[in-house]
Amino acid sequence: MARDVKFWKEDGSFKLRVCGVVQVGDKILIDNCDNAPFWGYPGGHVELGESTREAVVREVKEEIGVDAEIIKNLASIQLFFTREDGKPFHEIGFYYLMKANIEPKNLTIEENDKGKLRKHQFRWVTKEELKNLDVRPTELKKVILNDLENQEIISYVTK
Repeated sequence: MARDVKFWKEDGSFKLRVCGVVQVGDKILIDNCDNAPFWGYPGGHVELGESTREAVVREVKEEIGVDAEIIKNLASIQLFFTREDGKPFHEIGFYYLMKANIEPKNLTIEENDKGKLRKHQFRWVTKEELKNLDVRPTELKKVILNDLENQEIISYVTK
């Protein structure tokens, strides 16, 4: 089993993450994992020795069961926040615009993520619907709402 690029220590945590902003027509796929209080995008951890591009293609395939093609890089975002136990958490995320040959219909699946069962609720939304949802990271939501076709790679640091 491959090792994820992440570590969890008593005094803090780090993870290297990828997400796919999968677009079909005017719809974008969002994901709610394990009934979190917010939405995200399909993705997961990069494995040791794996490029972020390989990782996002693998993660999207694992989660929605289809091969998705990368159109371009959208953003790289460093997030700093506090874990539930009050310890610091540092995440570096790479976000890719992707297309897939899939019918945009909502679905719920259970994923076996390296032995841990995770429940995903996938929902297809328009940009207009995206505006009114708590979708994170918020910096990526801003990129999406400001015209995916013309965005360049944007790097954010959020503390």
